[in-house]
Amino acid sequence: MASERQDVDKEFEEWKEEHGKKYKSKEEEAKRKKIWLECRTRVIEHNKKYESGESTFECGMNQMSDLEHHEICCGGRRSCRDEKNDS
Repeated sequence: MASERQDVDKEFEEWKEEHGKKYKSKEEEAKRKKIWLECRTRVIEHNKKYESGESTFECGMNQMSDLEHHEICCGGRRSCRDEKNDS
């Protein structure tokens, strides 16, 4: 179990490096890692369906894998209101 956790921790660190992710605090990193882990679980479960022929496409992790749904919809911003403040 400890080895599996270390592997997942290493995977998260490699993913952060690949996508240039840096967080402002340990609390934010913990939140983002939790989201990333949930996304990773969904990807793994979906890809099992793909491998068994239950799905026609394969999924993968990307630069948005640590974002909440509303952040993805707002182009990675914490709030869509941020967009109004950019002008």
